[in-house]
Amino acid sequence: MKYFYWLCGAAFLATGVYFALNFSLEPKSIPKIKFSQVETPEELGKGIYERLRMEIQAAPIVMFGVTPNFVEDMEVVRGFVEANQTPGSKYDVIVVEPMLPYVELFVSSMRIDIKEEMQRFVEGVRKAREQGLRVLVIVPNIYSSQLLKNNPAYRLKEEYKLDVMSFSVTKFPVTRAQEATFEPKCFLQEGTDSAGTAALGCMIQNIARKTYRKQFESNKYSGMMEQTGGKDYLILFNRNQGPR
Repeated sequence: MKYFYWLCGAAFLATGVYFALNFSLEPKSIPKIKFSQVETPEELGKGIYERLRMEIQAAPIVMFGVTPNFVEDMEVVRGFVEANQTPGSKYDVIVVEPMLPYVELFVSSMRIDIKEEMQRFVEGVRKAREQGLRVLVIVPNIYSSQLLKNNPAYRLKEEYKLDVMSFSVTKFPVTRAQEATFEPKCFLQEGTDSAGTAALGCMIQNIARKTYRKQFESNKYSGMMEQTGGKDYLILFNRNQGPR
């Protein structure tokens, strides 16, 4: 009988270890702005600043990622910038990725391809910080998300030891059926993520599933924000297509 109990205990322990290794290490997210519908993208941008006012003030370098070709994502960033005008919190230097559409919405201090000119970018940021200037960088969201290994945000933190806070604005599926065609894709099988963006795709999908029963109002925008790392925030943001 003792041998039987010992076997049961060993099996239970092995099962616990298996689940710990395979499930508990998956990235988790913490809700920061619940699902809401707004009249303008700038409203959400202002809400992001108001929600994280103290954290933003303590972050001298921010990467704000957007979905390329969607002007409303840039307008979220504009709302954030317009709301954050307090001395000591305002960003003095705005750097933009030159190939992004709609960068003309911002008066930028520098236009640079940070992926291709990382060293020059880092030197510029360090000089700005030596002068006490705060830096905001506007890039594609696959550059800013700290969920992705070896992208610019990852390299800035790991290779150059810059203390970066990231916000990444993304589109999101609103039904299970849309998951099949949504980009970036969520690949669960090892070796299938050739683009290296599956971690972001899976996080978007997991958060988006909270909205699948929501009613979407015509002529509004839907958004929510969750914290996905120590200084990493994911903002799901869509222009509504109307009620379903």
